[in-house]
Amino acid sequence: MRLFFVTLFLLITGSVYAQIQMDTVLVKEITVEASRIRKPATKQAVSVSEIDSMRIQFLSGGNIANALSAYAPVQLRSNGPGGLATLAQRGYSSSQTQVLWNGFQLNHAMLGLTDLSLIPSFAIQHITVASGNGNTSFGEKGGGTVALQAREVQNSVGFSQLLGSYGTSISETYAGTSVGNWNVSFVGGYEHSENNYAYTSREFSNEAGGFVEVEKKRNNNQLTSKTGILSLHWEEKEKKFSSIIWGHDSSNNIPGGISSLSPEAKQGDSFLRWVNKYQTIISGQPLITKLYVNRQKLEYKNLPADINSKSTTTSMVADIELQSKLHKTLQLISAIQFGQSRVEASSYSGPANRNKFSLQFNPVWEPLKRIHLYSGGRLDYYSDFKEAYSASIGANIEVIKDDIYLKGQLSRNFVAPTFNDLYWPKYGNPDLSAETNLKYEAGILFEHHINRFENSLELSLYDGIVKEGIRWLPGDDGQYRPENLERLRLSGFEIKEEAGFSYRDFHINIRAMLLHTLATLERPRFEGDRATGKQLRYTPEWQVKSNVLLQWKKLSSVLSYNFTEERFSTADHSSPFDPISAYRVANWSTQLNIEKAGFLFTPRFTIQNLFDEDYIIISDYPMPARNYQFKLTIQYSLK
Repeated sequence: MRLFFVTLFLLITGSVYAQIQMDTVLVKEITVEASRIRKPATKQAVSVSEIDSMRIQFLSGGNIANALSAYAPVQLRSNGPGGLATLAQRGYSSSQTQVLWNGFQLNHAMLGLTDLSLIPSFAIQHITVASGNGNTSFGEKGGGTVALQAREVQNSVGFSQLLGSYGTSISETYAGTSVGNWNVSFVGGYEHSENNYAYTSREFSNEAGGFVEVEKKRNNNQLTSKTGILSLHWEEKEKKFSSIIWGHDSSNNIPGGISSLSPEAKQGDSFLRWVNKYQTIISGQPLITKLYVNRQKLEYKNLPADINSKSTTTSMVADIELQSKLHKTLQLISAIQFGQSRVEASSYSGPANRNKFSLQFNPVWEPLKRIHLYSGGRLDYYSDFKEAYSASIGANIEVIKDDIYLKGQLSRNFVAPTFNDLYWPKYGNPDLSAETNLKYEAGILFEHHINRFENSLELSLYDGIVKEGIRWLPGDDGQYRPENLERLRLSGFEIKEEAGFSYRDFHINIRAMLLHTLATLERPRFEGDRATGKQLRYTPEWQVKSNVLLQWKKLSSVLSYNFTEERFSTADHSSPFDPISAYRVANWSTQLNIEKAGFLFTPRFTIQNLFDEDYIIISDYPMPARNYQFKLTIQYSLK
């Protein structure tokens, strides 16, 4: 089966290149926001994937998890609709992966990860994924970067309503206008979803004398959420100012795993995020100042289990960046960052505080017109544990103008201990050091343009070692405690293909990816560690992703197809339910744009899990069968 999908991938990409001879609808080059080095993706030292607003809206449903799963070289780890959804890249864990919103981290201070289910798809207009990215730009997480850009509305007002299977209802309203040098926009939404989908469970039957399949329904899985984003922008000559406020409040019931149901568990999440940015020119050098404030509350109740956990996280980050042109071929990007975080949690003995100071330098040298050399150094000082540093060196060489690029980067990165690692009562470890990882990436990018046809093919090889990895393991008393004891080896390759063709009113865009990851524990963590040398939990060796975007006049359609190979739910692969079966998921969405009297009416119909695959991503958490969504958007242009 593995050989079949690898062969299919190669046949698709090869035949597309051979048969299509004319135009394209490839997405235009966008300056990468996952790095302070603001160069187009083709000029970066690492592979970069872009997801535009059209693709985000087509297949996202309620949150951005589906878009990332379909279009990006990441692995989604989801408990199903209404549940936790995180992502991982190249074998790195969710807590090692950096998720940014307009340049600032969203990773939770206590847990280290980002729950994608809290990010509605209508709130984001662009996503950049750089799996090989180091942390000399934005610090801390060393397992790659996912950068989100907040949605902004230009001179229009609109409303949409989505209705779907399992009691899904999502309402959205938006408006934006420009007056002189000012632009203001608002995006808001409300979701109420029952998420009471059916699933099949294998249970032992005395009558049948063995295991039988029993159909059940997911209960206690209701989700209600409210989101609002207000954006203000001003620009005059060489000066720019922006201020964005994002508020979110959600309440969802937590059903638990199907073998350990929690019929009364509930969770509440709320946050208020505010980012301000001012850019000006001083003596010909761009100066950018940013201020980010975040307040986030998390509450989990499961009264039958005697759990009532509450936490409030408050953080503030100030960032000053100067872009200095030292020579016509040499640029220096330097930045200073000050940060403060505070966690008040019912599970802690008292408030936990962290102050941070960061200093970084990123020289960019272009000795020749087609050669870009990048380097970076960053020092982070933390008040609650040792300082940490990161460094990187990379290159991008344009071998043939606009056609062939060689890329590569070597970096040393770190992941700071979370607040839970340090401050959990009795069992937290205040003596922890930061995890470190050494990783490199090398790749080649081919781009081809012939009249109406464009093609892009990229091959990336990567390798990495994680040292001093933090892992919670039981001691002699049976209690779990965190220690710096893991050494991991993460290697593999990625092949990405994109081809597009345009002829009059017809456009087609095809994307495909083949992802191979080997992620293992290199050294035993304790005597007799049977996980040594085995593939890490929930990390597939093979993934295939493909999607096709078709446009004809006012009609647009997207079909995506993903294959994920088997995974293991235990570190030593010892569970009787391991391996978790491979799965294949297809989604299809189509929409029609109807213009009349200044209004734009856009009905959209979506089928998720098109072929009705019975599958799970995380053990004990079944995913829904084939389901449907209908969305109607009405927009009026203010121009």
